Amino acid sequence: MYLADTLSRAYLTETDDTVNDQSDMGAVNMMESLNLENGTLKGIATLIQGDPDMQDLQRIILKGWPQVKQEVPKQLHNYFDLRDELVTHDGLIYRGERLLIPPAARKNMMEQIHAAHQGIQASIRRARESVYWPGITTQLKDYIGRCEICTQNSDQQQKETLQSHEVPRRPWSKVAMDIFFLDDRNYLITVDYFSNYWEIDYLKDLQSETVIGKVKSQFARHGIPECVISDNEHNSPVSFSANSPRNGIFNIKPHRQDMPRAMARLKMQLEQLKGY
Repeated sequence: MYLADTLSRAYLTETDDTVNDQSDMGAVNMMESLNLENGTLKGIATLIQGDPDMQDLQRIILKGWPQVKQEVPKQLHNYFDLRDELVTHDGLIYRGERLLIPPAARKNMMEQIHAAHQGIQASIRRARESVYWPGITTQLKDYIGRCEICTQNSDQQQKETLQSHEVPRRPWSKVAMDIFFLDDRNYLITVDYFSNYWEIDYLKDLQSETVIGKVKSQFARHGIPECVISDNEHNSPVSFSANSPRNGIFNIKPHRQDMPRAMARLKMQLEQLKGY
């Protein structure tokens, strides 16, 4: 048994000179990995040759980058932070495995990327697989955002059409209620749709019994309304108090279409309170 030391005294006495170190090596052609046609690549190479900025970028890549950004031409500052990733081959410039597209070909490239109208995220993923230029993500979002076909067939949830409230026939026939929190205290605000008259009651807690007491006091002063608009939480104290059998009621309306206008009315009244 041999124990190898730093001088490797137990070396092999025979070697095979027929082993070729190049046998396990393979050539990688960047152009073959791109999902682009040869005609497109040739056209891009021609545009790079006719673009002075791209020619300057190729010369810097081959010659070597300066140590500081200020020594790089101003029009190439966007590429300085990527200098370790940029290479040139056969008249083309690559950032890693992605082909750098010259300015003259970028609009046409965006049209090809978005030809299937697959949306913003799918188009960005597709672009990141094979092409690059500074600001590509922002430009793609802007380009696709102005696409009429994508806009018409967007799968985003459409906003529900707002419906106007009917004009109440008398004061306190239709009111909106909500609970808000201010300076570590809870309050109940009630606004009349007919007159915009509002009342605010301090709540010592958010128990249903407390809210019911405040609501009954208001109804005793002004009469029982025909409709109360509250939030969409059926178990909230306001909803429970409005539907309480002891109030002898009527119609509570926690409708999503009504909520934006109701909450806007309540917020408007709260803004007015700041002046008091």
